[in-house]
Amino acid sequence: MRDNQKIKIGFFGTPEFSLTFLKYLFEKRFNINFVVSQPPAISGRGKKKNKSAVQQWAEKKGIKTFTPETTSDYIFKKEILSTKVDFIVVVAYGNIIPEDIINLPKYYTINIHASLLPRWRGAAPVHRAILSGDSETGVSIMKVEKKLDSGPVFIKSRIKIGENDSTEIIFKQIISKGKPLLLQTLNDVVDGKYKLEEQDQKKATYANKIEKNESKIDWDKSASEILLKIRAFYPTPGAWTYLDNGKRVRILIAKVFHKSKDYSNKEQNLALVKDDLIIKCGEGHLSITLLQVEGKVPVKAKEFVNGYKTSCFLNDQKN
Repeated sequence: MRDNQKIKIGFFGTPEFSLTFLKYLFEKRFNINFVVSQPPAISGRGKKKNKSAVQQWAEKKGIKTFTPETTSDYIFKKEILSTKVDFIVVVAYGNIIPEDIINLPKYYTINIHASLLPRWRGAAPVHRAILSGDSETGVSIMKVEKKLDSGPVFIKSRIKIGENDSTEIIFKQIISKGKPLLLQTLNDVVDGKYKLEEQDQKKATYANKIEKNESKIDWDKSASEILLKIRAFYPTPGAWTYLDNGKRVRILIAKVFHKSKDYSNKEQNLALVKDDLIIKCGEGHLSITLLQVEGKVPVKAKEFVNGYKTSCFLNDQKN
């Protein structure tokens, strides 16, 4: 049986998604030599600085943890570069890693990327895959190189995107498939039983960071286009719109609504059919199951209709 404790790993990651892989390496008894995460960020109503999920967990476990504002910081680099590791594992770290740190490990710096590279390099691969109506995505274990997400791939696994799958659902599948792929890659590299497949640079697409206003719904779009946005932004930041009273509401769960004998008035903007809220779009209708008014808890469609006497959703806030 392999003694993973002899394999020294440095880990770069920030959100909860990253933490699932860090915990997995810890459970498999790899020697986590150090952890690097983004510095505490201001969030929440109290505008307090909150440590990342990775930082909080690593510090509780007594693992040496760094949170530099920039990875080019002299003191940070000096300490990292004086540390011997066999691998660096990068998962959604959110910052550029300098080439001298990439080249530090005995073997490789490895990245777990949430797409089938070279499609959807960059910051938001799952969101972009759903927004684009892709029928599949996946997870790729790649060798990190200086250029963003351009390195050769050790192994990848495909994931089908169902017609109602959200970003949350796809991320769960990426975690489930990605953990054993990471373990296999580390073992194969140590054993010298691996191959690297170069990416076809001509097929590369880029998953740009999600901009703040991208999650706003345009009701003049078709029901199918709007549904892509709702699925892509669930659970966060949530696709949102305005009520006719000026409040913002997030549309959390929905599906395209097909013809029904229970709904005959095609000109009506909003209607409750059974337990779902039917919304008229630029083309077709949406059936909404779960909503969340700003500052409130999520509610089912029937509760929303009973609690908020609204006749329509608006593209823009009323003056």
